[in-house]
Amino acid sequence: MRIGNLQLPNNLVAAPLAGISNRAYRVLCRRYGAGLVFVEMLKVESVLHHNRKTMTLKYYREDERPVGIQFCGNNPSWLAEACRMAEAEGYDVVDFNMGCPVPKIGKCGAGSALMAYPERAAKCIEAMVKAVKIPVTVKMRAGVNDSCLNFTQIGRIAEDAGVVALTIHPRTRAQMFTGSADHARTGELKAAVRIPVIASGDVKEPEDAVRILRQTGCDGIMLGRGVWGRPWLFREISETLRHGRVITPPPGPLERLAVLREHFEMLLENFDVTHACNVVRRYATWYVRDVEGSAQFRARITRVATRDQFHEVLDEITRAFEEQLGVPDDEQISARVAVAG
Repeated sequence: MRIGNLQLPNNLVAAPLAGISNRAYRVLCRRYGAGLVFVEMLKVESVLHHNRKTMTLKYYREDERPVGIQFCGNNPSWLAEACRMAEAEGYDVVDFNMGCPVPKIGKCGAGSALMAYPERAAKCIEAMVKAVKIPVTVKMRAGVNDSCLNFTQIGRIAEDAGVVALTIHPRTRAQMFTGSADHARTGELKAAVRIPVIASGDVKEPEDAVRILRQTGCDGIMLGRGVWGRPWLFREISETLRHGRVITPPPGPLERLAVLREHFEMLLENFDVTHACNVVRRYATWYVRDVEGSAQFRARITRVATRDQFHEVLDEITRAFEEQLGVPDDEQISARVAVAG
């Protein structure tokens, strides 16, 4: 998929998610087949004020490319300046968030709340496009509510301003994440514009992605909640698109735990141990949520506060799964972990 002057290796995108899309998450998404990753969604005010936490969240490395950054806000000049900063920092693409339905973003007139003000949105988009040479994209919802479904209007405004791709999550702001994503709206948007359209929402299995691409004619898929604790969903979608089915078996319980360990160690590269533990509490339960017998350990994972505590719990889970799977003593991962420790 091509986004302006940026050629992506495929048409699968990892969504920019506040509190989720840190470097560890992005590295795993890229490893398993994401064609484009984003740092976390950032408020434009925090970027311009050089907020310490925001500066940490903006950190990326060359092995993540292509990598994008997403801003939310409603001040054209601030957004333009943030885009210039992003271009100078080497990002490959800038996305404008008009899709976040969270109240604390909406009460500032940003995110999906901005869709209620098309003229203001147009000024923001125009300022961003004019500020930089790198591609500018827009992510949006279907509208504010069922009485304000103006996604095709916003799409045309963005295209006319020079935006090179659109992503739509076809729920309304009022829906938040309830109900179903109506991808008939995705098809409507694709028919209304000439630039690439990327579909987002309710992609939980490879078959979901294939169905949406075929039914809507859209150009790509953006994955969010579907890959939490399951980054290999990118690979499964890619294989299904190429071969009609998943070729590589999904990781078993022990491999999932190995990926979780690596995920945590990468978090420690960028965060202090307290912050890393706070983050991994959320991630860890996703990796083992559908593994038989994991419920007894999930509560303990959510209470870890040190690196040693985390690995102690993971060692116990590993031993339990090895016993459950009947792994021979000389092949047990938990034994090797204990020796290494």
